Amino acid sequence: MENTEPSGRVRRFLTQTYARAALPYLAVGLLLIIAIVGGSHELEHHINAIESWITKLGPWGVLAFVGLFTLATSLLVPDTVLCIIAGALFGLQWGAAAVLAGSVLAGTMQFALSHKLLQAWIQRTLAAKPSLAAIQRAVRRDEFRLQVLLRLTPLNPATVSYLLGAAGVRFPGFLIALLALTPNLIIEVYFGHVGKHAARLVVNTSRTADLHDLAIIGGLAVCIVMMLFVSRMAHKAVMQAVTDTDKAEEVARKTEMTSN
Repeated sequence: MENTEPSGRVRRFLTQTYARAALPYLAVGLLLIIAIVGGSHELEHHINAIESWITKLGPWGVLAFVGLFTLATSLLVPDTVLCIIAGALFGLQWGAAAVLAGSVLAGTMQFALSHKLLQAWIQRTLAAKPSLAAIQRAVRRDEFRLQVLLRLTPLNPATVSYLLGAAGVRFPGFLIALLALTPNLIIEVYFGHVGKHAARLVVNTSRTADLHDLAIIGGLAVCIVMMLFVSRMAHKAVMQAVTDTDKAEEVARKTEMTSN
């Protein structure tokens, strides 16, 4: 029989979210393979052209990307795609700085919109999305801890921000919990940086991989494994919080019925 309890719906929802979260990585990897197979010289030409263009833009290119990141993620464009692009375009340091600034700006804007303007509409929307509604109820019961845990799952950060803003959480706690996104964002930027590095290594036939190259690629693999481990732990903690909230609400309903 299909599990219709809130915790069961949340479990299925988060499982589906994990599957969707892997798609940007697979898509970028596939595009890189196609580009390499299709013509290594053309790929090298495009990489050089893009790097030249970014150099000419200077700091304005980073600022423009921060604005694009803020707007696009607020429209629910997956931040993973933009983080990978940032790593490929700006490198690890500037790419990480750009997405962190964009993440804070986007989260702040999403909180303000959901808290001040969209709260009623979001609450009506949640009536048709019981899994998200169950998560929101759990957040109201255990506010700060659940905010941090949600940031460690592969849920779309903008969706979480809108959900939290509509739940009426306090902004200082929201902003601190938002910083829990930092490790995942940096790993996603690192993925883009390593992807461009690997492409250059492949197209440059006069050079073979050395220990530095292997360390860069191996470091990415270690980071992804760690990210998955932390995400799974957060998933279990969120599920436990939702289950505890269900039980507490059930006890409260029975107590109310008995007293009446």
